[in-house]
Amino acid sequence: MLSILFQNGIMIDNLSIFFAATIILVSIPILIYSLGYLKEYKGTYSVGYNLIMTLVFIVSMVLVVISKDSMTFIVFWEVMSVSSFFLVIYEYKNQMNINSGIMYLIMTHISGFFLMAMFAFLYKYTGSMDFNEIGQFSYKITEHGVAVIFILALIGFGAKAGFVPLHAWLPKAHPCAPSNASALMSGVMLKVALYGLIRVLYFFVDGLPLNLSLVLCVIGAVTAIFSILNALVQKDIKKLLAYSSAENIGMILATIGLSFVFKHYGLNSLSLLSLVAALFHILNHAVFKSLLFASAGSVLFATGTKNMNELGGLYGKMKFATIAAFIGTLSISAIPPLNGFASEMLILKSFILGVSKVPDSWVAGILMISGAIIALTGGGALYAAIKSFGITYLGSPRSAKAESIHKIPMTMKIGMGILAAQCVLFGVFSPLIVNSLLHSMSILYIGTDINIPIIAVNYEISIVAGILLTTFLIVKPLVKARKGTISYGDTWGCGFVNQTGRMQYTANALSQPQTRLFAKVQGYSKRVKVTSLIYIDDQVYDVFEKKAYIPIVRFTNYLAGKIVRIHLGKVRVYVLYIFIALGATLLGVYRFG
Repeated sequence: MLSILFQNGIMIDNLSIFFAATIILVSIPILIYSLGYLKEYKGTYSVGYNLIMTLVFIVSMVLVVISKDSMTFIVFWEVMSVSSFFLVIYEYKNQMNINSGIMYLIMTHISGFFLMAMFAFLYKYTGSMDFNEIGQFSYKITEHGVAVIFILALIGFGAKAGFVPLHAWLPKAHPCAPSNASALMSGVMLKVALYGLIRVLYFFVDGLPLNLSLVLCVIGAVTAIFSILNALVQKDIKKLLAYSSAENIGMILATIGLSFVFKHYGLNSLSLLSLVAALFHILNHAVFKSLLFASAGSVLFATGTKNMNELGGLYGKMKFATIAAFIGTLSISAIPPLNGFASEMLILKSFILGVSKVPDSWVAGILMISGAIIALTGGGALYAAIKSFGITYLGSPRSAKAESIHKIPMTMKIGMGILAAQCVLFGVFSPLIVNSLLHSMSILYIGTDINIPIIAVNYEISIVAGILLTTFLIVKPLVKARKGTISYGDTWGCGFVNQTGRMQYTANALSQPQTRLFAKVQGYSKRVKVTSLIYIDDQVYDVFEKKAYIPIVRFTNYLAGKIVRIHLGKVRVYVLYIFIALGATLLGVYRFG
């Protein structure tokens, strides 16, 4: 079957190899992790079913990024979508999972529809479904055609990647899926959508107009800031991580837009640098987000809850998982010398250079605002990371679930350990990775090997790593030597005695200051009722889901109620419908064929 589908061969250029390698680097540790994690489901759900679907999901993602023609791409794109849907509804006895799965299925088919339309337009202009030939004949695409293909690609890939306002399925589906699937969906699948966007915009379209490039910057910046604000207000760890993924996707999209702005002005070196910054962050986000979802899964496995308000004090009970989560938290917070810092620094450098090099002041202004928003989201990401790690692992247990935990299997620790090691290695050796990406993408993107001396500053990370390692090697023996002389006592509680876990800060309490400013954007509401006791009822909803999605669903239901009246039960009427449909199809073929 594969030989039939791959009749035109497979893509083996550097872009496909990079994405296939990213998928494999993350999938191997997650598969090892799954062997232990799925023990939680024995006797309730089929473990074999989950493993088979996970394998199909991984293989389909690899096949998407090495597909060489649009037909093969769409086939494996659908396999990827359907297998991930079955993973989302794996715990089918929970109605919420079914609802989230249906929403995901609808969004993923909207995505597929727009992608098929996009490939149809590409075929119309280039007369080919082969990716290399589409690239060769891209000069035939008119300015109007570029705009249409851009919009179709943005919606088609954006619905899968989670661009605002097409993101609403993401914080619903990722928390409902088993954690091994969440790690792959958030860490890798979103990147497959970005692969498609990069493939189309960089290699199928002969130059993207400036206004469309700026659209990418603005949508990316809005996605980043909106998503991180929503992440801050969550008390479900996995939902917080899902919004955080959308934030990182927004950051990457804005950097891709920046790359096209540079290209418009003929600044090819900076365009290449921005593309490499986006690709490097794609790799790093895949690693640390998969690690964080795996860590959240270990918490769920050990305690049976993912509600941060019921957790706390896990550090003493599951030290390995806590250390792994801590490394992931430092990475996503962009703390040097870990990988998150390396790529985010490169992104911010690209924006700073953009403001200083772009000749038009109004364009520089838009880039400056977008860059500032990206920098602000970095602060928000640090805030969210402190909240998720501090409330979950530190302090005292807030409930009986966090008091008595189940030990996690060794395979889960191995999987998380590999991902944590990747976070460190990809940060410390980031100059090597970045230079390798610059070399490989330079030949593919510009057709020549460009030397970019400014990239040398990335060696700062290696210097920081060296200083930290040296400090650790010096300080550790000193601490060990003094350990016998140090006495330990209870932590001073500011004069309060007999404190309990319920008296600690909760996830809601930590979010309280920023909800006063951004409650409307975050969809946060709180009702307080005071009787002999104080009752607090706080709720969080996605603004776009409530204001846009639900009205569309209601209108669709209303419309469907009207359309259903055409079912009259008369054969001659149905024959008439068939003739009308055939006529409309022929008209469409005549007009657009």
